[in-house]
Amino acid sequence: MSLILYGIPNCDTVKKARTWLDGRGIAYIFHDYKKAGADAGKLAAWCDAAGWDKVLNRAGTTFKKLPDADKAISIRPRQWP
Repeated sequence: MSLILYGIPNCDTVKKARTWLDGRGIAYIFHDYKKAGADAGKLAAWCDAAGWDKVLNRAGTTFKKLPDADKAISIRPRQWP
């Protein structure tokens, strides 16, 4: 089984994780959300396992730049089909 690191390359946390993995010689596949997108099924599974609040990064600049109306929608409990 391969380790997959999900994120965006300019995120400081992702940079630290990649440096840590590289420094220990741990092989991984990097899934760049900006290039490859996000799989709805994986997101749903992660939300079920960890909770929406853990999956949604409200500390990042992308979220902070959203209009308040969009922020309000994104923090409501999920309603999957």
